[in-house]
Amino acid sequence: MKKIVRQLLGLTVLTLTASAAPAALAQAKDKFVYGVPSAISSAIANFAFAKELGYFDQERVDVEFVPLSGSGVIIPQLLAGQIHAAGASMEPLVIARQPGKQNFPLKFVYNYLRNSVWEFVVPQDSPITSLSQLKGKTIGVVSLGSGNVYTTRAILNASGVDAKSVALQPVGFGGQAIQALRTNQVQVLNLWDSMHTAFEVSGTPLRRLPVPKEFQGMSSHGFEVTDKLLKENPQLIARFGRAVSKGSVACEAAPANCLKAFWKHYPALKPKTGTEEEIMKKEMAIMKSRLDNIVFFRPGDARQYGAYSDTDWKLLIASLKDGGEVTNPNVPMSSLYTNELVPEYNKFDIQAVIRQAKEWK
Repeated sequence: MKKIVRQLLGLTVLTLTASAAPAALAQAKDKFVYGVPSAISSAIANFAFAKELGYFDQERVDVEFVPLSGSGVIIPQLLAGQIHAAGASMEPLVIARQPGKQNFPLKFVYNYLRNSVWEFVVPQDSPITSLSQLKGKTIGVVSLGSGNVYTTRAILNASGVDAKSVALQPVGFGGQAIQALRTNQVQVLNLWDSMHTAFEVSGTPLRRLPVPKEFQGMSSHGFEVTDKLLKENPQLIARFGRAVSKGSVACEAAPANCLKAFWKHYPALKPKTGTEEEIMKKEMAIMKSRLDNIVFFRPGDARQYGAYSDTDWKLLIASLKDGGEVTNPNVPMSSLYTNELVPEYNKFDIQAVIRQAKEWK
């Protein structure tokens, strides 16, 4: 082919073509499909801000966000190669490592929601004031395949309530979920931070029931990938994770800009009723409820995005054991997570990201 080009166009044109090839190659992007463990909402505004600020482009990642509901859907999608990673609950993988269970070839590579997003809420005027009062009650969950169901049972048992005495009813999320609570089909909702806040700002006062101390400050979700992807293309994961880390830093630094960037990428999701100030106030509350759990670090923890500690998993394993979901607590940590890519996730200039986030218009 080069010989033909030389003959027809001459050496100069060939030189220009050859010099352009590396540039074109450098601009090529790798596809990365990320499974969002719920509907698309401002809870993923940090991802949209990362995209708007060019962080995925800088990493040569063509990212696509796909909403999925529960680990019962996420795990098959990962194993089938339909998605590269997902924001997944941690419980199912611990249970998969138990004797006689499916030992899925999956691993967590990024500690994303560093403080649990799962909450127990009741109507403001409900007579229920603690989890210990839930015997014989019905709790609304997004689905029975959701990963948090295991921890929910463990929390009930730790609160002195036999989990078998409590009914778990799938209510999905959004309007049907809050309607189930309003009509007393369920007495408690066990959904997530941003969804509960969305109900509140829409006019339904809620009260959060405190969970036992041992369940406070626990990670709930991380980026889960297949062993195959981690072995064959760790740098793709690292590049995706670095862009996400930048987006989290940027969103924390300039939350109003972060929310506006989300609406720029998802204009149909911006509320249509109310003044701009009212819309911003309500949606900011929803976004912040999630952001606070993303940028949560325990006192004394190094601010390393994506990093797990054995403690994150030991707390979870102990709670699942107390809840009767785990029979063998001696699960090798290396089979659950790796921090090998954490240095890559944090290899960027934080102050430069903060400046860019604040200056974005």
